[in-house]
Amino acid sequence: PDLDRDAALGHAEQGQQFGDAQRCLEAARFAIQIQLHAHSVALQPAFDTGAAVKIAILSRQPGVYGNRRLLAAAAARGWQAEVVDPLAAHADAMLTRLAGFDAVLPRYSPYWQAQVHGVLLQLQQRGVRSLNHADAIALARSLPASLRVLSAAGLPMPESVYVDSAPRDADWLARLPFGLPVVCKRANGSQGRGVTLHRDMHDLTACTSRLLAGGEPFLLQAFIAEAEGRDLRLLVLDGCVLAAMQRIAPPGEFRANVHLGGRAVAFVPGATECELAIAAARAMGLRVAGVDIIHSRRGPLLLEANASPGFEALEAVSGLDVAGKLLDLLAAA
Repeated sequence: PDLDRDAALGHAEQGQQFGDAQRCLEAARFAIQIQLHAHSVALQPAFDTGAAVKIAILSRQPGVYGNRRLLAAAAARGWQAEVVDPLAAHADAMLTRLAGFDAVLPRYSPYWQAQVHGVLLQLQQRGVRSLNHADAIALARSLPASLRVLSAAGLPMPESVYVDSAPRDADWLARLPFGLPVVCKRANGSQGRGVTLHRDMHDLTACTSRLLAGGEPFLLQAFIAEAEGRDLRLLVLDGCVLAAMQRIAPPGEFRANVHLGGRAVAFVPGATECELAIAAARAMGLRVAGVDIIHSRRGPLLLEANASPGFEALEAVSGLDVAGKLLDLLAAA
């Protein structure tokens, strides 16, 4: 296909901010890779154009940015699309309600994962398309399972310990394989909520005791101080890094999530970062993933792979039509 060489060179110039010629070349390759992937998606078999395409966006928040953009992108393609609350009816009634749709886009919160999983799984078994398989979404949203899978794949991550609700002796925190400060991540947290930083043992003990008393599992992770409140979000689409951004935490905050006041800026990822993001998505079985990476003295480290990533900030800083790309891939699923 005809590639936009000027755009590629523009990405290369953006890479010059790193003062590294190799980085500039990687930036140009990144731009060309995006264009090649967009062309390959367009060549894939699409929905039957002789019939109206109907898609359901599975979400309990119809007015959020991502849903509005997906509705607009679907309308631009002449598709029928609507936001459907997957818990608005009993599972059997919901399956009947969704039976007439060609495809679904899972956009529900991890908080509702257990309740919606069975519905999505049965829809896929009946031939309804979905960008990510129900089991891959469930894996990505399970702290212990995803940690096992990513560790087994040999991907670099911060040192982590998953803690279930089993009783613990008085000295268990002293035996952690890493020292303070420690990051605690609650199992059902999202968008940075439920993630706390503990700099002394008294504070960490109080937090973990409270979670254990409530029977809530959590993850303890070594704090990467040298990241200085910055991380990367790479959007992986069908084995290709489509866009990336850097998120910068506000003063006094260690979490860089945009929903918590973090600032997003355009970012050109290098080959190592792209390979790590693609490997993480592949290990989790995700065709679409928002992969979070943090820089450390050891090099890039994987934080997590999100199965239903938000894309408002990513569209804003990259200028990419993420909603349209998601629908293009859905058509070719």
